[in-house]
Amino acid sequence: MLFRNLMFSLALTLSYALPALAADVDPLWTKVIASNKEAKKWAAKDVEQVIHANKDGDPVKTVTIKKQLSGWDKGKPQYTILSMNPPAKDGKEKPKAFDLAEMFEPMEPEFFSPKAKVKRSDNQTYNGKPSVVFEVSESAGTLKIWADPSNGLIQKRVLEMSMPLAFEGNITTFYQVDSSGKSLPSESESNIEVKIPFKKAKVQMKDIYANWVAQAK
Repeated sequence: MLFRNLMFSLALTLSYALPALAADVDPLWTKVIASNKEAKKWAAKDVEQVIHANKDGDPVKTVTIKKQLSGWDKGKPQYTILSMNPPAKDGKEKPKAFDLAEMFEPMEPEFFSPKAKVKRSDNQTYNGKPSVVFEVSESAGTLKIWADPSNGLIQKRVLEMSMPLAFEGNITTFYQVDSSGKSLPSESESNIEVKIPFKKAKVQMKDIYANWVAQAK
């Protein structure tokens, strides 16, 4: 009887505590999470990618790649390379489409969560427009998001990542609101520096996105 009464009291306490915790989640942050989730339902049909890379002390090599959406696999867009300049050398396998932003995918649930510890800065501006900046620091890195204070649509986000003696890098993504009111990436800039001894390298990438299409249901 005593155990049953204790369990009843605990359940009653939680029934009051849990709604209170939910109510403490910043409503605008909830809208930011929804904005990010909506963007995942879409993909740019056409992407132009410019890559600057050099290994420890070597001259910088620049490659321009154009790729196109070829389908979806488990909810993730798949791309095929249409052209590469300069072209791959004869006899070498055609490179696969690459995107540094893919490194961020496994980390997203950790950042875009109602449970995330979010630092909010009001009265900010982005491109002359009102903005609220959210900052989330997790073991995977630090994410900053500029969002429209009226609806939570993402305007820009910057992810900074690092691993001692391995690498450090950042990905900056710029967003635009389309005619239907969705906030989708327009371009991104990625920088990564590999710090592994004897394998040091630097990579800079710029991706330009166009012609967004919804994932087929």
